[in-house]
Amino acid sequence: MNTDTKDMFRAAVASDLGVFLRQAFATVYPGKEYLDNWHVDAIIYLLRMAIEGRCPRLIINLPPRHLKSFIVSVVLPAFLIGRDPSVKIICVSYSDELAKTLARDFRRIIESPWYRLVFPGVKIVKSTETEIATDQGGSRFATSVGGTLTGRGGDVILLDDLIKTEDANSDRLRDGVNEWYANTLLSRLDDKRLSVLILVMQRVHVNDLTGYLEAGGGFVKLSLSAIATDDEEIPVSEHEAYLRREGEPLHAEREDEKVIGHIRNQMGEYNFWAQYQQRPQAPEGGMFKRDWFQRIERAPVRQAEGMVHISIDTALSTSESADFTAISIVYVDHRGYFVLSAERGRWTYEELQLRLREYRARYQDDVIFIVESAGIGISLISWLRRVGAVCIHYPPKGAKEVRAAYALPVIHSKRVILVGDAAAEAWMIPYLNEFCSFPHGRFDDWVDSLVQLINWSERRYGAVMQGRNEL
Repeated sequence: MNTDTKDMFRAAVASDLGVFLRQAFATVYPGKEYLDNWHVDAIIYLLRMAIEGRCPRLIINLPPRHLKSFIVSVVLPAFLIGRDPSVKIICVSYSDELAKTLARDFRRIIESPWYRLVFPGVKIVKSTETEIATDQGGSRFATSVGGTLTGRGGDVILLDDLIKTEDANSDRLRDGVNEWYANTLLSRLDDKRLSVLILVMQRVHVNDLTGYLEAGGGFVKLSLSAIATDDEEIPVSEHEAYLRREGEPLHAEREDEKVIGHIRNQMGEYNFWAQYQQRPQAPEGGMFKRDWFQRIERAPVRQAEGMVHISIDTALSTSESADFTAISIVYVDHRGYFVLSAERGRWTYEELQLRLREYRARYQDDVIFIVESAGIGISLISWLRRVGAVCIHYPPKGAKEVRAAYALPVIHSKRVILVGDAAAEAWMIPYLNEFCSFPHGRFDDWVDSLVQLINWSERRYGAVMQGRNEL
């Protein structure tokens, strides 16, 4: 290799994560063919945005055996330390053994001759099974869920499949992962505004860590199913997107439709939709059943007696481990309860006021607010009435399951209708999953918000609302 070629090679590998990935793959898997695909470009594009600070909170969901762990837990740390030997990285996996395996692959890359040629400034001063440190204070530290992190901080935290598929249906183990993230791991970010946190995993349950983080908001998400259920455009660069057609496999060269069909038959629909389609279904057996909820793409024609109801179930705290404030926006008339949209978050009183002002401006006088009279809800009720809004205070009485039981006949009779096209699935899928997992799911705030709306409306409009469903 002449000098010019060496310089070109070094420049390409040092500056382009995609080129670096191919070189790293040949090192860790010598003799194995690297099969390129557009989904790799999509992952690299978002990783680049994350490390540039444009989306420092990132979730990547895709099926097993599509290079997600290799790219995020092995290649990305090697690339980052090469470019900045002072960067501190924490990599977390579900077990110590997996954490050490990924650390060994990382070590093979940074100890390779080509890596030392491309990044001569990286000087390793410590190398153990779980940690590699540089002379400039940078490091890659590997641990598992529940592992000790005392005294450690990170500029970048990478979370890789933090729960085994066989543990996903254990409330105790699943909630343990989410609580460890909230109570231990989150505090390890050196700068909570600028540090990068990336979760990569296959979905395993509606209340897995992806579901937990997504419900709180603030994350950009890339979710790629094994088989596309709709046409979709996936960005693969700053100015380019890949058009994926309905029914198209994620990477047909590796797993075509026949192979995926065989996998589907072997693992069953419930596991397949979670791990391969990234759309976990809430297990049946709760209070509410999935097929009790109807769905339409467009809002119905307004009726004379129709009114928009905005129901708010307020939280007691805005901390990251607290419950959410949940909002359901529902158009109500004699045909039923049409859920137009829903959102939830850990908002301050001032942030909630801003949201309610926006809703009031959108619906003018054609809206009733129903607010739980607890916590900051009491202040919201007072403020809404001062500004002239129609606001009903809803005192929560009895256990959640008891209150939900009063709304059960309405939902069982299929008079709750979710409104929205494919774009609405961002709120619709977690909304429906929460109902189907109630009362056993991690969250029940949306359930509370709709239940209080139904219970109040049925007491006042019951005679009208019992009319025949005219959908």
